[in-house]
Amino acid sequence: MTTCPICEKHQKNDPGILFENDAWVISAGPHASHVLGYVYLEPKRHVEDWTELSTEEFSQVGPLVKKVEAFLKEQGKAERLYMVTISEAVRHLHIHLIPREEGGELKGLPLIEQATQQKGKVNPVALDDYERFVDQMRVYLAE
Repeated sequence: MTTCPICEKHQKNDPGILFENDAWVISAGPHASHVLGYVYLEPKRHVEDWTELSTEEFSQVGPLVKKVEAFLKEQGKAERLYMVTISEAVRHLHIHLIPREEGGELKGLPLIEQATQQKGKVNPVALDDYERFVDQMRVYLAE
């Protein structure tokens, strides 16, 4: 297997990691996406598709997504939460959790493109605001 950037991130205890348990990691999406609350849900071990997940690993997805969405709703950052899995550029299964704010200018594919490809900067997010939000989310997910 070639080097996997997601596996490397997990091994290095990347500062963008917000939560981890025995099977999953939740990490912050890049500030460059300008989508506050955008996170990745990643299996800790290297798997390339859904069929490789154990029943136990798969059963944890729903509760983790629910916890992320609850935090985002509490903060007023998610009228909807998009879940997207592409795994083309990086062959390690990962789920993009992309919040859509009520009244936000972007919806659907344009919002997904801004988050996943950092294209466009509708409603730019200041770095301080991003870092503060990430810290709050880390605390919430640890509870």
